[in-house]
Amino acid sequence: MKAHDMNQMELVERVLSITRQIEQAAALADWPEAARLTEMRSPLLMTLTADQAPAALDMIRQIQAIDAALVADAALTQQELHVEFEAAIGRAKAAGEYQRMARL
Repeated sequence: MKAHDMNQMELVERVLSITRQIEQAAALADWPEAARLTEMRSPLLMTLTADQAPAALDMIRQIQAIDAALVADAALTQQELHVEFEAAIGRAKAAGEYQRMARL
C-alpha cells in the first residue's frame, strides 16, 4: 500500500511495523537488511502529519524509543567492530614481522 493511499493511523501502524522489522534485523546483526528497511521507511515518515490521534502518538513514541535503542546499538556495534579491526591489523602486522624475522 502506498503512503498516499493510507490514512494517518494506517501510516503510523505501517511505520511501526517496519520499525519492528528493522529492530529484528538489527538484533540478528543483519545491518544491510536494517538499512534497506530504513530506506523503505523514510518516505513514509516524511508523510506523517503533526495532527495525530492519541493512539497514533503512542505508536510514534514507540517508534522513537526503538529508533533511539537502535542508534545506541549500532554505535556500540560500530565501536566493537573498530576494536576487532584494530586487533586484526595488529595480528596481521605481528604475523608479517614474524615472517620477516623467519626469513633472516
